[in-house]
Amino acid sequence: MKIAGVVILYYPEDDVFQHILTYSHILEKLYIADNSENKNKALAEQITMLPNVIYLHDGENKGIAQRLNQAAALALAEGHELLLTMDQDSYFEKDAAIEYLKCISLFNSVADTAMFGVEFLNQKHEKEKCQPVEVTELITSGSVLNLNVYASAGSFDEALFIDLVDHEYCYRSILLGYKIIQFKNIFLQHKIGTSFKGRSVATLKVTNRTLHSPLRIYYMVRNYLYIKKKYGRHFKPFIANQRKTILVRIKNNLIYGKNKMRNIKYIVKAITDYRGNNMGKIKE
Repeated sequence: MKIAGVVILYYPEDDVFQHILTYSHILEKLYIADNSENKNKALAEQITMLPNVIYLHDGENKGIAQRLNQAAALALAEGHELLLTMDQDSYFEKDAAIEYLKCISLFNSVADTAMFGVEFLNQKHEKEKCQPVEVTELITSGSVLNLNVYASAGSFDEALFIDLVDHEYCYRSILLGYKIIQFKNIFLQHKIGTSFKGRSVATLKVTNRTLHSPLRIYYMVRNYLYIKKKYGRHFKPFIANQRKTILVRIKNNLIYGKNKMRNIKYIVKAITDYRGNNMGKIKE
């Protein structure tokens, strides 16, 4: 199977190069889709020294969905069958990318699978054996897109820009009769927001919590409302879980974040924009 990959950048840290090295060796072509308005020339030169790398930068942040579609179109045109999709903060453990590709090749229903994914929350896994499990949702980072299915199921929904782009594609693919498969034996190091230790106002217990920017909260809220309307009756438990997750993130931002009024402003705008069908990149 011919596999390409895409990693989407947005003002990445210097360690992104080391992250890329954990999976670039399994790819025949790697597309670097840089959403940064200003290019880090030194980093770009370092990355493009790797073999089979195509660096894509036009000075505009076009979000996640558009860049995924751009890379998928390029990969299809070059005859690739699979596309690994990565975030700049994510990387594989030693040899995990090779094992991942091996598990996909051994899977007996690749043609009926829209997307493969990996574990990123639970590190307790049996590495010696492929463990495919049919699931309903995957995150973008660490997923492998079946490009033959993509060609018939349709592209990623650019109305979302970022956030829930991956879940929307999974829901749509399932409704079209395709599988979403996660390999529980493959672990991906993946960063979610900015972590810190916060004390609960109810129990006074100190736990790890995650903060997101007010702008990110905007996309989460607006896109959740969009997904709920589109898929709510088909995937009720999953949409309900998304609601719970977003409410927790809003609570953390309002209690522990520094930009409370800005957070409230963006939450209100998210609801208003959803109702006015103002999707895509935020218009400020």
